[in-house]
Amino acid sequence: MPFNRLQPMLIASLLPLLVFTWFSRDYIGQVDFWLLWLVAMTLVGLPLVFAEIGLAHRSGTSPLVGLPMLTREADVSTVWRGFGWLTIVLLLAVVGHLLASSGEIIHPLVSSITLAALLAIMALLVIGLSFIKHLAGWLAVGFAVAALVVNVMQGGFVAWQMTATSLTEWAGAVVLALVCVGASTGLYWHARTHQMLTMNTTATDQARESASRYVLPVWSFQLLAGALIAMTLSPNSAMAAVLNALAMLAGAAYLLHILTHQVSLRLQQQQFNFLALVVLAVLSLALAMVPTAWLNQLIIVISLVTAVWLAVFAGWQMKISHLRKSLNFSSEGLYNLWRIAVRIIVPLAVILAMVGWVLGLAK
Repeated sequence: MPFNRLQPMLIASLLPLLVFTWFSRDYIGQVDFWLLWLVAMTLVGLPLVFAEIGLAHRSGTSPLVGLPMLTREADVSTVWRGFGWLTIVLLLAVVGHLLASSGEIIHPLVSSITLAALLAIMALLVIGLSFIKHLAGWLAVGFAVAALVVNVMQGGFVAWQMTATSLTEWAGAVVLALVCVGASTGLYWHARTHQMLTMNTTATDQARESASRYVLPVWSFQLLAGALIAMTLSPNSAMAAVLNALAMLAGAAYLLHILTHQVSLRLQQQQFNFLALVVLAVLSLALAMVPTAWLNQLIIVISLVTAVWLAVFAGWQMKISHLRKSLNFSSEGLYNLWRIAVRIIVPLAVILAMVGWVLGLAK
């Protein structure tokens, strides 16, 4: 199943294409902001994706199922298991935002029905699309790329300029380096373990291979997708807007499939539970009724919290020998660099981003 094996690449390209514009509208064409984003991708995003892959190799299963096992191995508080459920809430908020954003685009075209009714219809469509699983994700990528092409053909590329930097910009850059590329959302953890199951390999087998083999291609895809969007951000035409709406619906279906898979494994140790699908879809629909500006802030807060949670758990709570084997870097020096980054640099960078976010709200 080659599509299953490409899931990490799918996530790395899908999320930037769908959600970058939610948090970067104020920074279109600002050279300094995108340089900050590159720094955040290196200092924050990269170590956290390594952490997710290391934990995936160690547990051999999805976050919700694997965290209880990992906390028992590390002999730490069960509080750390909350990371898995917090990522579920985060992804539910993203799905709700995707529904709401696509509804805002499509509603003027079908104004004869209420927005609430339209969102309900779209939620049913998303449930149906979730049954084609990862193909919904690739469909979303196709629509999103088509929208970018239309933007370039009709609006051209962004005009660049240098502006003053601030902590508020750093907060935006860190958010883009987290949820907007999937870092600290548990998605890469889930995708990696799904790869292992597809290829009939175990956590022990994967421990013999370096995590760099999987993380660096994913990180490269994240950078490529982000750079592409940074260069082509421009006001949407009507056609591009509709293509974006279709991409968001297909993307919501793919994320709903992942959410259902994770919750089903946790509750009944099976890959699919229809009741879980319905409940998650209803929760997503309820979140879609919330103003998108509020959803933006909710996603920012949760993504910053999950980043610190993951960094502290992987860097300070997990046993050194366990993650050293799971990551299997080519040298002890690289492992020590990652450990310094995840234990010190990532938490400090995210705390600075939290300060910047608060300052931005105060303006």
